[in-house]
Amino acid sequence: MALAVRLINISKSYRRTKAVKEISLEIPRGVLFGFIGPDGAGKSTLLKIIAGILTYDQGELEVLGQKVRNEREAENVKPRLCFMPQGLGVNLYQELSVEENLDFFGRLRLVPEDELSRRKTELLELTGLLPFRDRRAKHLSGGMKQKLALICSLIHEPELIILDEPTTGVDPLSREDFWTLLAHLVAERGVTALVSTTYLEEAERFDQISLIHEGRCLAKGSPKEILRLARGKAYLVQAKDPLLALKKLSSLGLKPFPFPEGLKVFIPQGLEIEGKQDFQEVPVDLQDVVLSLTFEESERGERERIELSELFGPTKIFQDEIVIKARRLTKRFGEFTAVDSVNLEVRRGEIYGLLGPNGAGKTTLIRMLCGLLPPTEGEGLVAGFEMRRAPRQIKEHIGYLSQAFSLYRDLTVTENIWFMGGVYGLPGKIATKRLEKLLLFTGLYPYRHLKAGELPLGLRQRLALACAVVHGPEIVFLDEPTSGVDVAGRQAFWELIFCLSREAGLTCLVTTHYLVEAEHCDRLSLMHQGRVVAEGSPAELKTKLEKTLGAPWIIEVDDPLKALDRLRPKVPASMMGRRIRFFYPGEEEEILSFLKSLGLRPLSFTQGKVTMDDVFIHHIREAGR
Repeated sequence: MALAVRLINISKSYRRTKAVKEISLEIPRGVLFGFIGPDGAGKSTLLKIIAGILTYDQGELEVLGQKVRNEREAENVKPRLCFMPQGLGVNLYQELSVEENLDFFGRLRLVPEDELSRRKTELLELTGLLPFRDRRAKHLSGGMKQKLALICSLIHEPELIILDEPTTGVDPLSREDFWTLLAHLVAERGVTALVSTTYLEEAERFDQISLIHEGRCLAKGSPKEILRLARGKAYLVQAKDPLLALKKLSSLGLKPFPFPEGLKVFIPQGLEIEGKQDFQEVPVDLQDVVLSLTFEESERGERERIELSELFGPTKIFQDEIVIKARRLTKRFGEFTAVDSVNLEVRRGEIYGLLGPNGAGKTTLIRMLCGLLPPTEGEGLVAGFEMRRAPRQIKEHIGYLSQAFSLYRDLTVTENIWFMGGVYGLPGKIATKRLEKLLLFTGLYPYRHLKAGELPLGLRQRLALACAVVHGPEIVFLDEPTSGVDVAGRQAFWELIFCLSREAGLTCLVTTHYLVEAEHCDRLSLMHQGRVVAEGSPAELKTKLEKTLGAPWIIEVDDPLKALDRLRPKVPASMMGRRIRFFYPGEEEEILSFLKSLGLRPLSFTQGKVTMDDVFIHHIREAGR
């Protein structure tokens, strides 16, 4: 088997921090290979070492059959590969047009002019960028920038493609287009693609994956092989008192994930739990595997169980009281309509998701709800105050956690919370009592004397949440709250949100591109071009989509590109590595008959599950039509 990359005990340190710890991998040629892990896991460092951008401290590296032991040898192999750095189009020249960027990179790679013209047209047609060839890069959407960045990297037809988190910050619709393009290139041209991602749900896109955690390779293999590593079973717990069940499971050292339909928990092999009559076994996913492999070493920051009424006072949960209400809310900037006649109702204690692609109007809507931006038309009430007349009172009753959380990195955990309490004018005695309770509730008490900049990402997000709720708001706005956080950190964060919602009646409005977050919400709104195009609970939206399109099916075939071309005119279909995923209404025999009519004979055939990505992509595409 010909190898694209071979790593033997590769290590890399930055002063005292060991970013990569003795990783050994063999990556075959012609595969789509994924490096999956949270921010800070070592993925970027590893990819830069393979690309010859970084040196390594110890070990052996071979790329495309050539040993890479020093900078000179790295330079010898670079003409045969490409590297696309992390960030939306950061390798592009923003003032140049689409075509000018391609011309620049082609000439930089010494591609002959006649060959450059041919490749340029072919790549622009493949990505759908041909109609935008004269548009400047700075005027492209995030997804279009990533497509252009990719084809600029491919203009010299490399054998090895190295992409560092190419889908981070890209909306789900653009992500789907990007993955289809990448799978097409690997299948048609036989190149090898190494791609890093923080999104666990993207694992099925790859032929093989490597789970990276704290600089180490936890596991490597196909997605199916990785799932077999889970030593235990996953369950959905539908308890009468979910808060009591959450506390009981957590007290046993387990990590339950709260969802509207129940608590999902992975129970390791050999651990017996009493009263499992409410437990419904569900398929193990990659999240469960990561939790089982990292359970002992995860920095959890165990929190103390306290009565949240001590923090926020007694409240009745899930009353019919509407705390956010918008009627025909509209915002125009000149002739451009950013938010178009949006109606919205959010009840006290709900976890409400606001989803949409870049430019859908989410941020503008949030700014109006926060009292930061006056509406052009329509009206809205937030925490009982009209947004047109009482923006200052609204600000006193809300909290905000942004993606780039506004912590003071040189202040300690305690000082950050104390400072925010002072900003909101909390009296000294109340601030002191609330500070201690928040430290216990969030599990930050052991870290109270550390500076914010010294905390792991997951603990920094918990600190940002504590700062956002220190004044006891009725509503908190969460902007992509766990982006880049590892699985254990996400679990801990959503446990806090669940308790604040169910126990303290805090209303949480979440905006996110990370659709796994959407599964934790009680209800959702999908926005497109300033309008709400769908609303409901995650379960309702998925059930409705399955009734419309049928169930998703995954097949393996000899020629996936041919299969995709034949399926797409008939049904929604996409490539997932070398497999095809498509929707079809009917039973198994009907589907096999349908495939046979198209001249397709699947090597394997399995039913999948409808995801929130499917819901998002369907509604946005329908709205676009």
